[in-house]
Amino acid sequence: MPYLWIAIGAVAAVLTGILVRLLSRQRAADFYTAFMAATASIYVGAALAHGDVRVLVLESAIAVVLFNVALAGLWRSLTFTALAFFLHGCWDLLHSWKAMGANAGQSFPVLCVAYDWVVAGFVLGLGRKSPPAHYSS
Repeated sequence: MPYLWIAIGAVAAVLTGILVRLLSRQRAADFYTAFMAATASIYVGAALAHGDVRVLVLESAIAVVLFNVALAGLWRSLTFTALAFFLHGCWDLLHSWKAMGANAGQSFPVLCVAYDWVVAGFVLGLGRKSPPAHYSS
């Protein structure tokens, strides 16, 4: 059964990547940054439902770090945004294998790790294109 969720996550990521390619590079970078902010917040919502303050603090801290790494990607290099997706996938694995953090069910972390890592690849590819005008230092 986990293979099904991995496949669903990977297919969803590929579909996302195809649709985002229709956007300008700048809008795609903006989308991936905003999407990481939303993605990082999902486990915060699960922690709120769980009711354990320690889990909520942990998930909130990780969400803040991931959002800031993605934001660095928007401002400096999309490699940071790709890193944020990769790291979120690692956090998904810890949810799935070690039952760390908020309980988001058994299938969601498995689906999400596949999605995050495939999207990280799309973001890296986008980052290899020339940076948008506002990226100048």
